[in-house]
Amino acid sequence: MHAVLIAVHAAAATVALAAGLAALRYPVLIGTHAVGTVLMGVTLAGALWVGRAGNTTVLNVVFLALLVLSLVMSWRSVRAWQHRPAVGESTSASYVAAVGFNCISLVTGLLAIAALRTDWGPVAIIAAGVLPTLIGRIPLNRALHARQ
Repeated sequence: MHAVLIAVHAAAATVALAAGLAALRYPVLIGTHAVGTVLMGVTLAGALWVGRAGNTTVLNVVFLALLVLSLVMSWRSVRAWQHRPAVGESTSASYVAAVGFNCISLVTGLLAIAALRTDWGPVAIIAAGVLPTLIGRIPLNRALHARQ
């Protein structure tokens, strides 16, 4: 069951990332991003519950942090969907901020888990958690300034 939940979680996160990136340009895809993000969070919670006995304390802390992040991402994606622009209208700064935050968070989670699972060490895990945020903020800030 754990492997199935992880597979669905990874697939949902992949869909959420692809749809989120596309939704910045094509807001009609925000619903797909929101569904993917919520499904990602729900399956993460299930996978953490099912696999809780096999984790170390460090992994439990990291996974709990990722679960909280997935809840925030789900809330932001649903809010972006609620405030999506009408056909032909441009996206608002709050819409771009929410979707951009989620895309950065999805990349961060992907890289952090990769660093954890490949035993690259704590420096790689920290870098995987920090660098996507620092790098991702550059185009996000440009997009936000363009809308203000």
